[in-house]
Parts: sequence; C-alpha cells; structure tokens
Amino acid sequence: MADPSLPLADAGGDDIKRKLRGHIARRNLAGAANDCKWNELLAFMRGRKDWVPSYRYGSVTGYVSRWDTEWDYHPPFPFMGVEWFDISLYSEEHVGMLLPRKIIDHGVWIVPELARIGFDFEVRDRVARIWGYLPRNNEDFPPAD
Repeated sequence: MADPSLPLADAGGDDIKRKLRGHIARRNLAGAANDCKWNELLAFMRGRKDWVPSYRYGSVTGYVSRWDTEWDYHPPFPFMGVEWFDISLYSEEHVGMLLPRKIIDHGVWIVPELARIGFDFEVRDRVARIWGYLPRNNEDFPPAD
C-alpha cells in the first residue's frame, strides 16, 4: 500500500505547473504519459525493499538531472514537466578483490512493469527511457544498435 504522506506525480504548485504548460506549448509537445502512469511507477519503485534502480530525467525546460536513487522525495515533481525519464537496468556487485564484478540484470522485472503500466519506452544498452512527451527526445541516450 502506498504511503499517503509521500508526494505523488502531480505534487507542485500552480505557478510551477503554469510555467511548465508554457514550455510544453512553446515546444509543441504531445503528452505520452500521465499522472496515473507516473504514480504507478512511483508506487512500484517505492514498494521495492531489496534494491531500487537509479534514475535521471530531462525536463521540458531543458534541464537534465543527475542520477539519483531516492524515490520518495527526489523525483521530479510535478511529473508533468518530465520530457524523458531514464531508469538504470543493471547493478554491479563486488564479489572480491581479484574477481570480476558480477553484473545483475534488473531489466527482467523493470521492463515488464513499464510495459504493464503502458509507458512509451525503449531499452538501449543498460537503460530504459520512458517518454513523457512526443516527439521522442534521444538526448544523451545510448545509440540504437
């Protein structure tokens, strides 16, 4: 069950939302995600107890965040400003000093959840990119094979 004290996708003041709507209109962007989908993603990631992936996002304002792993208060509220949202699908586990790192593929549980929610997304290299708006922005996204 979701913690009612945590912010949801629509968190943010009217002034911020008005400014974001202006950026969206000026850039002629079309919505590809909505608050319901973003809230499903937040609830899913917040419900993970063993490991949560890192993420970063590109805003409709042009801002690109750093990678982060905190899913309660650090996500980009309100999500209506998210042009794209990257989720890391792999983690590395250090086995020992002389042994190679163990790569763990978390895409096996993340990708099906993105599909179930109904996001427009693509997986490249070790990253899943969710598009909040169209046309798809491939800024700083690994090249397609």
